[in-house]
Amino acid sequence: MGPCPAAARGPGRNGSPGPRTGDRLRTLLDLLRVMRPRDRSRLAWLCAGLGLAALLEVVGVASVLPFLTLVGDPGAATRLPMLATLRDALGLTDDRSFLLATGLAALGAILLTSVVNAGLAFAQLLFSHLVGYDFARRLLARYVDRERLFFARANSAELAKNVLSETDRLVLGVLTPALVMAGRSTSALAVVGFLVVYQPRLALILGGGFGSLYVAIYLFARARLARLGARAVSDNEGRFRVVQETLGALTELKLYGRAETFAASFDAPGRSYARAMSDSLLTGQLPRFVIEALAFGGVIAVVLFALTQGLDTAGMLPLLGLFAFAGYRMLPAFQNIFTSVSQLRFHLAGVRLIVDALEGERTPVPRSTERLPFAREIRLEGVGFDYEPGRPTLQGIDLVIPAHTTIGLVGRTGSGKSTLVGLILGILTPMQGRILIDDRALDADSLPAWQNRIGYVPQDVFLIDGTVAENIALGLPAERIDSAAVERAARLAGLHEVVAALPEGYRTGVGERGARLSGGQRQRVGIARALYHDPDVIVFDEATSALDGETEAAVMGALGALAGTRTIIMIAHRLSSLRRADMVHVVEAGRITLSGPPAQVIPELAESGS
Repeated sequence: MGPCPAAARGPGRNGSPGPRTGDRLRTLLDLLRVMRPRDRSRLAWLCAGLGLAALLEVVGVASVLPFLTLVGDPGAATRLPMLATLRDALGLTDDRSFLLATGLAALGAILLTSVVNAGLAFAQLLFSHLVGYDFARRLLARYVDRERLFFARANSAELAKNVLSETDRLVLGVLTPALVMAGRSTSALAVVGFLVVYQPRLALILGGGFGSLYVAIYLFARARLARLGARAVSDNEGRFRVVQETLGALTELKLYGRAETFAASFDAPGRSYARAMSDSLLTGQLPRFVIEALAFGGVIAVVLFALTQGLDTAGMLPLLGLFAFAGYRMLPAFQNIFTSVSQLRFHLAGVRLIVDALEGERTPVPRSTERLPFAREIRLEGVGFDYEPGRPTLQGIDLVIPAHTTIGLVGRTGSGKSTLVGLILGILTPMQGRILIDDRALDADSLPAWQNRIGYVPQDVFLIDGTVAENIALGLPAERIDSAAVERAARLAGLHEVVAALPEGYRTGVGERGARLSGGQRQRVGIARALYHDPDVIVFDEATSALDGETEAAVMGALGALAGTRTIIMIAHRLSSLRRADMVHVVEAGRITLSGPPAQVIPELAESGS
């Protein structure tokens, strides 16, 4: 039935020519392996469709032979047994009627072939784009599933590029060309096989000549295509990085008059990426210019061959017409095959990124609303953590946080406070020691139920370009947002009066990253977000640092009403925020160096200047 595509892997990102042929084949097989089973089944049906299309292609080409024979010699039906048998089967007696019938049959076969090819082309495009969407969605889910340590080592621009751009390149540069190559190869091999059976020597001469030309051009260009593909991956990442960093630091860049200079760093990777893409496309089109120049030579070769066989003008017409029509159908197919191979060679560089990222992928499990039993304490025993081997961020942390108490964490920048909070939240995993919740070890099984109890307010609150309500109930579709819970959380965060004064209340848009709100208002939206699901444990990571003294006092007063009913963990910028705490712990150089009630610890910190 002919070849059918598997999948893809490719060159390294450092600009090297890329893996050997065996490695590329392994990448293709790996891509096939990480497809979903339903997609592999659809691919099998597409392969079956390619076989049907190849059969119809042969029928379409062969159908012109009786018609052209009768056009050149209407009386051939009486001399050639095959045509005579066909005319008798149709019940036709005169040559004109038989000629019309064969012409209509050839036209019908050609139209049927075109309709089937169009339908198959649509099915191939739909398949490749749906698979590409699925890869992008799974890749995003895979990144979301990674713990925070992964993001500390990765670049967000590269991750965004992988999800959005590399999956598009997978669709346009690997899946679609692979399916086109498979379809065209199947049809071309079937037609070439028919021509070899009908006129072996001439078919082999022409097929061998044109085929050798394509192979020679590909062998000449393949190393260049691999280098261009590796360069395109690197340049594409550079483009994403510059755009993200320019927009992220736009205020400071414009203030200092450096925005244009900084944005100009887009030029180098942008131009290089554009050149790599255009060079790869030109390389794929090279044979077309050569073949078009030689196509007329092929017609002359057919005429010369016919003359050497002693054929007269009438006998020459069917042979010339058959090979001309077959060439008309096959030369675009050969060009598509070459272009597809070139695109595969160029775009394989990015496929390995996707395959590697999806290795070890877990099937997403809907998170239940179950909450981990928590009535007594959170206990950390000998907990240690380091972002880089040999440079511990936390070491030997022993800490007990009784339920329904308020504790404060203080320390200099880089002392490990936020890392300690990350461990309690479960977004980081201890490298030494363990964390227990009422004597239940915190692990992968118990973590979701524990996180259902937690509300978290970061120092820098990220707001989506949505309404106030959508930002407070972050991640929930609009129809599932509990308006009463939104208002309750907003009142507790001291935000309700501000929202009530907005034009559309809680349906007011906040703009990109909350551009329509003040810094204090954005922070209070973050606090309301943490309180939306009525958590038992509330963690504030310097969350009041952006609030003015009056607003902070109001928020802390509201939180004070929760004292004794919630467990509150605070990293505070101002020591005054910790006066309501039951216990304050001082973190220095990854260790807890001092613990005690605020009345004891705060004066010592003030005296030491910490």
